[in-house]
Amino acid sequence: MLKPIASIMAAAVILSPVAFAEAQTPISVEIQYDKDLLALDAGAPVVMASIKTQAKKACTSYVPVFGGYYTDRSCVDDIVSAAVTKINEQQASEGLETADVFAQQAVMILADAEQR
Repeated sequence: MLKPIASIMAAAVILSPVAFAEAQTPISVEIQYDKDLLALDAGAPVVMASIKTQAKKACTSYVPVFGGYYTDRSCVDDIVSAAVTKINEQQASEGLETADVFAQQAVMILADAEQR
């Protein structure tokens, strides 16, 4: 049996960790998620964790000056917020059920984003 895996596009800007460079790199990310898991209270946190992991991977880059990797937390937050909003809109437009746990998480993320 095939699982319906969906994907959405989210965009953000990655800021360079080197302050003097002030480089900004726009990125687009294709976030994949399982629609079936969104309908289950137990599955919604799995989807949310997957979204955060994919966003973190997209917003992490190697910085030679530091000799390691840098994750732009603002970029991660922006992508997660955009992805959750788009997923909720897509689920509603397709008439699919979304677990209350995921919907509540979306409200908290959006409320947090508005306070920044």
